[in-house]
Amino acid sequence: MDRRDVTDNHRGKAVDDRERDVWRVLGNILLVLGVAVWGLYAVLRFGAGWNVTAGQFLPFHLAGVVPGAILRRHRFFSKMVGRLRS
Repeated sequence: MDRRDVTDNHRGKAVDDRERDVWRVLGNILLVLGVAVWGLYAVLRFGAGWNVTAGQFLPFHLAGVVPGAILRRHRFFSKMVGRLRS
């Protein structure tokens, strides 16, 4: 039995677990990249001796971490929005 053939009896819609996993994987990638920004900051600031500030790296950190966290919890937010609409 293929995963795509599984139906969600509660809603009557086909559930594609692989599609849900894509969102979770993308969220994980964004989280890792958002946190890795601080590694680059440390290398440039302390390793290379460049005059960089944390404020220059914070937007890139947040641009990865915030959407990454949302995508990791995609199912939770979808259910919450669905409950608010009904």
